[in-house]
Amino acid sequence: MSDGCCGTTAVEIERIVAPAAPGTLPVAVIGAGPVGLAAAAHLAERGVDFVLIEAGRQVGASVAQWGHVRVFSPWRYTIDAAARRLLQAEGWSAPDQDWLPTGAELVADYLAPLAGHPASAPRLRLGVKVTAISRVGHDRVRTAGRDDAPFLLRLEGAGSCRSGR
Repeated sequence: MSDGCCGTTAVEIERIVAPAAPGTLPVAVIGAGPVGLAAAAHLAERGVDFVLIEAGRQVGASVAQWGHVRVFSPWRYTIDAAARRLLQAEGWSAPDQDWLPTGAELVADYLAPLAGHPASAPRLRLGVKVTAISRVGHDRVRTAGRDDAPFLLRLEGAGSCRSGR
């Protein structure tokens, strides 16, 4: 068995995306930045099983790289509605809606709490890089039945895992 990223074996990666119900596969959300975490919040609200995969060592890793820069949109346009509902149900208070946050504030005051939410935290995998996405049993040339085949995610150094969507 080969070692995967962060010392994870291919078998453990398969466990990462183990479906909640037999015969089903989770939705794979690639990237735990503002859009990926918002997508995860919408999936959680709908009771859809998912795994949230982030190549960086923290949520919002790309945003953290420009943490000193202030964004152009105030908080009112930055916080996703489903994310707000999930966070507020856990006692979170939104920042001043007219404030223009820095990237660091966006990570600390919104993305980190959202990633730590009970609906997201158990499904979040940091330091896992997706290197390829294909369909199980299909290549680029064959197309018959491709729409019904689950996705196959190749993870850096860890083999592959399957996702329903």
